[in-house]
Amino acid sequence: MEVPRIHDVSSILLEHKKRIPEPARSSIDFLVKASRSLRRDRELAFYGSEDLTPSEFYTLQDADKAFEYARKTHQLVLDSLK
Repeated sequence: MEVPRIHDVSSILLEHKKRIPEPARSSIDFLVKASRSLRRDRELAFYGSEDLTPSEFYTLQDADKAFEYARKTHQLVLDSLK
């Protein structure tokens, strides 16, 4: 399978769910949620908009949530490689 060149891989995860090893497969709902959430906020966090300055909009809690998505995803991948 070729690596998708997109930021939100949730549809790919769902389409190929049967190919994903455990324990990542049993956490597919979490992975889909994390992918969608991180993609949704990525552009605003990087570039802002006319009425939004990222440093004024995003909080430490938002950063903690993004970090937790990444940490848990990383651990699921490591555990799936065992």
